[in-house]
Amino acid sequence: MKEIIHINKENYKDYMNLDIIAFSFAFGGAQGSPGEIIVVTKDAQLYDMNYCYDNITIEMCYEVCPPLKGCSFGMFEVEKTPIGWEGISLGAGNFLVLAEPLYDQLIQEMSEIPPYILYGRWINMVINKINTQETSN
Repeated sequence: MKEIIHINKENYKDYMNLDIIAFSFAFGGAQGSPGEIIVVTKDAQLYDMNYCYDNITIEMCYEVCPPLKGCSFGMFEVEKTPIGWEGISLGAGNFLVLAEPLYDQLIQEMSEIPPYILYGRWINMVINKINTQETSN
């Protein structure tokens, strides 16, 4: 797996044109890593930013991850996503949003895993799917 690139207030403008395929979002009071947003691109690169405990605002996060701005997260579910995206609850204030083609490929497997376990597995599942597709092309 590639090293995670940390995005902050100083460098966020360098990452405004990412080819995003998946991202997670954590409420400020979520269990795990509150305020964390993890972004995965089509080339299996991981990026992270934290609007609670880092020097980056949620507005800057929207600039890096535009689909995030079109999402609405409820207490227990993803209430709304932009066209072309689908959401999954990871439990305890954590959510995952996938591009529809990737969602269609992973939803059956992901729906069989309890959210609190999926929270720790989703990144590897997404990266493995990306890598499998690259090898089969």
